[in-house]
Amino acid sequence: MNSFLQKLQDMSRKILGLHPHMSDADIQSLRTSFQDHYKSFRSLLTANNNALELMAGMEQTLRAGQPFSMAFVRGHCTALTVNIYKMIQHLQELSNGKYGGLTHAFDSISGRMEEILSRQPKVAEGKLILSMSEVDIHSTDRVGGKMANLGEIRNHIGLDVPDGFVITAAATKHFMDSNDLQDEINRRLKLLDHNNLEELYTTSAAIQQLIANAPLPEDLENLIKKHYEELAARNNARILVSMRSSALGEDSSNISFAGQYRTQLNVSDEFLGQTYKEIVASKYKSQAIVYRTQRGFRHQDVIMCVGCLVMVNGTVSGVMYSRSPRDPRSDWVVINAAPGLAGNVVDGSALTDLFRVSRNRPHDILTKELRIKASSTSPDIPESATLTDTQAQELALIAVRLEKHFGSPQDIEWSIEGSGRIVILQSRPLAQTALSPAGGTEHTDPEETQPSLLSGGVTASAGVACGPVHIVRSNIDLLQFPKDAVLVVEHPLPDWATLLARTVAVVSETGHVTAHLATVSREFGLPALFGIADATKKLCNGDIITVDAVSRRIYKGCRPDLLEAAPPPSNLMAGSPVYRLLEEVLKLVTPLNLINPASPYFRPSSCETYHDLTRFCHEKAVTEMFSFSSRYGFDEKSAKQLYGDVPFQWWVIDLEDGFREGLDVKDRWVRIEDIVSLPMLAIWEGMTAVPWKGPPPVDLKGFGSILFRSTMNPNLDPAVRSSLTAKSYFLISKNFCNLSVRLGYHFSLVETHLSDLLTENYVSFQFKGGAADDSRKFIRVQLLKDILEQYDFRVEQKADALTARIEKKPAPFLIERLKVLGYLLIHTRQIDMVMGEQIMVENYRRSILADLGNIINNAP
Repeated sequence: MNSFLQKLQDMSRKILGLHPHMSDADIQSLRTSFQDHYKSFRSLLTANNNALELMAGMEQTLRAGQPFSMAFVRGHCTALTVNIYKMIQHLQELSNGKYGGLTHAFDSISGRMEEILSRQPKVAEGKLILSMSEVDIHSTDRVGGKMANLGEIRNHIGLDVPDGFVITAAATKHFMDSNDLQDEINRRLKLLDHNNLEELYTTSAAIQQLIANAPLPEDLENLIKKHYEELAARNNARILVSMRSSALGEDSSNISFAGQYRTQLNVSDEFLGQTYKEIVASKYKSQAIVYRTQRGFRHQDVIMCVGCLVMVNGTVSGVMYSRSPRDPRSDWVVINAAPGLAGNVVDGSALTDLFRVSRNRPHDILTKELRIKASSTSPDIPESATLTDTQAQELALIAVRLEKHFGSPQDIEWSIEGSGRIVILQSRPLAQTALSPAGGTEHTDPEETQPSLLSGGVTASAGVACGPVHIVRSNIDLLQFPKDAVLVVEHPLPDWATLLARTVAVVSETGHVTAHLATVSREFGLPALFGIADATKKLCNGDIITVDAVSRRIYKGCRPDLLEAAPPPSNLMAGSPVYRLLEEVLKLVTPLNLINPASPYFRPSSCETYHDLTRFCHEKAVTEMFSFSSRYGFDEKSAKQLYGDVPFQWWVIDLEDGFREGLDVKDRWVRIEDIVSLPMLAIWEGMTAVPWKGPPPVDLKGFGSILFRSTMNPNLDPAVRSSLTAKSYFLISKNFCNLSVRLGYHFSLVETHLSDLLTENYVSFQFKGGAADDSRKFIRVQLLKDILEQYDFRVEQKADALTARIEKKPAPFLIERLKVLGYLLIHTRQIDMVMGEQIMVENYRRSILADLGNIINNAP
C-alpha cells in the first residue's frame, strides 16, 4: 500500500514538473535557492550596468574635450573597480565558486591601474640654485620652461637677457618637504568645490598664506643670499632684481600659464626669501588652480621654480609675436610697445603702439597704429612713436631668429634700456587661434543683416559666442559671475582668468592682442574682443548678446546664423598629464577581447581588461541561471518552447513573474499569449510586425564567400560540437528580458530592464557573425550601426562585432527601441551575403527605415 502511494506521489510530482524523489522540503529549498540565485543575478546585472555606464562616461569624457580633473579619473576608476568586484562575487555565488581564476585576473588589472593612478612626477635632483650661465633648454625639468628658454637664448643664441640665477625645482621640494606642507595642501584641495567661487578664493588665500608663513630651510636661505652677493659683485652695485615664476610645464606648446603666477619687480636683497616663498605660493592662486584643471594638470605636475634676474629699467617695453596669432602662415611680426616696463603691457592695462613688420629682410614697416598719442591730449606725450623704425626692424629680426631656433612661432616679452640695448625677458610658443574653415584669418566685414550694438576694437581671440552680459568691476561682481555668461570688464587683467572656465566670451574696454588674458582666451578657444570703448556703460547685466570677435561686432540677442558658422571648440585637455593618464587607464578598461563565448579562450585567464571581466561575468551568469534546472533536477524552472505561428524556434525560461498567472508548470510549451514580460513582448512585436521574406537571393560572389567560410569553419566538422545549432533563449521576468539568439552563423544578445526608475532602465544589444566574407560582414554591421544611431543608441563597432546601448530613458521610449531590435534581429540576419554592392546596401537601408517608420511611434 505504501509502495502504491509512493508511486502515485511520484507520478503527481512528475506531472507537476518536479523530480519524483524530492521531498516537499527539498522542493521548497530549491525554490528558495532559485530565488537567491535570481537576486544574485539581478545584483550582478546592476553592477554590470553601472560598470558599462562608467566605462562609457570615461570614454565620452576623453573624446569630448571638456575639462576633467584627477578626481574624476580616480573617482570613476574606484567606482568601476567596486562594481566589477561585486560582479565577480555575485558570479561566484551563482556558480558555487567555480571561477576562482577571475580573482587573479581582477587583482592583476586593478593592481596595474592603481600603479598608474599613484604615479608621481619625479623631481630632478641636483643643485638648489643654478646660475643663468648653467641653464639652457635641457634644464627644463630643473628650472621650468620660462627660465630654460631664457638660458637657451643667452647661451646658445647670443641675445641679451638679464643676468641672474634660478632657484630650482629641487629647492622648492626641499622647502615644501622641510615644512611638511604638501599633505595639508592636498587635504584642503580635496575638500574644495571648484564651482564655488567664494570657496575657491578662500581656499586659495589660505594655502598661499600657509606657504608664505613657512620658514625657509637655513641652507636654502644662505644659498639665495650667496648667489645674490655674487650677482651684485658682477654688477658692482646693491642691485634690485625681478623675481619671476618659472613652473614646470609652463611655456610649453599652447600651454602658457600666461599671467597665472606671480612676478615681483624691484626686489631688494632683504626681501629675497619672503618674495621667493610668495612666488612659490602663487602656484595656488585661484586663476592658476582653475587653469590647471581646465588644461589637465594635476597640482603635483607643476613645481614652481623662481628666476632671480637683474632688474631691467626699460624706457620702452612690450610684447611681440613672430607671426599673427590668428594665422600661422602670416608673413609679418606683430609688435606692441609702450613706454616704461613691460608689466603694464602684458596685463592689458596700458595703451600700446602697434607695429606690423615684414618677416623678410630688410623688415619693412607694413603698418603703424600710434594709439598712445591718438588717445591722449597731454603735451607730455611725444608726437613720435614709442619705437623708431630701426628699433622695430631690429625687434622683428630677433623675433624671426627666435622662431627659427625654437621651431615654432614665438610670444616674446622684451625691453629697451636707455642705452638702446634690447633685452629679451621671455620667449614661449605662441598661442594661436585656428584658421577658419574657409582659410581666412584676418577680420572681415560681412554684409550687415542686423545692426550691431557695438563694433570695432581688436580681435584678441577669434570666435563667436552668445550669452547674458555680466559686468565685473570688483571682487563682489566676480563672485556672483554666472555660468555661461559674457565677461565684460574695463581692463583685461590676468586675475579675470579665474572666470574663463565659466564664461563664453570676453569683452574689454581696453587691451590688445598681446595681453596675458588674450593669450589664455586663445588657448581656451574663447572669443575675446578688446578695445571696445564704453562697453561697461552701454551693455547691461543680463542682456543677451552675441559676440562676433571675427568681424569685431557685438549684436543684441542670439545670432544662430553666426554661431552655426563658428568652428568647433578645441580639446583643451589633449596631451595634458591628466588626459594621458586617462588614456593609459582606459587601455586597462575598455578594450574587449572576449567576444565569442564559444571560443576556448573565453576563460578567466584571457581577461586583460575590466571590459573582459564584465563580459565574462555577464555571459557566465546567464549560463548559470539557464542551467539551474538541469543542474539541480528542478524541472519547474526548465525552458519551455514557444509555439504557434512564430518564426524559427525559441525557448523561454521564466525567472520570475514573466508568465501569466495560472500557467500549468507541467507544460513543456508556451504560447506568446502566456507571456507577460513587457520587454519580451516589445521585442516580439518588432520581430513579427513585418513578415520575414526569407533569405535574400545571393549573387555568385556572395555564395562563393559562404562556401569558403564554411570550409574554414570548424563548427561544421561533425566531430566538433557546433555552436551553429545552439538554441535561442529568452530569460524573462515581468520587467526584464535577456535574449540570446543563435541563428546559423549569427550571434546576437539583447538585454533590457524596464521600470519607473530611470536609473534602472537600459537596453543593451550585441551582434556578431555572418556567413559572408569579412568585407560584407563589415558593411552589414556598419549599416546596423547607422540605423541604431538614428534611434538614439550609443554604438561601438569592432570589425564585424557591434555593441549598442541606451540607459536612463523612460520605459515607453525603450519599448519602441526594443521593437527596432526585434525587427533587425529577424530582417538583417542574412543580408551580409548581398552586401557586395553599394546600391544593394542603400536599397536595404531605405527598406528597413521605411518598415521601422511604420512600426515605431515617433520614429526619427
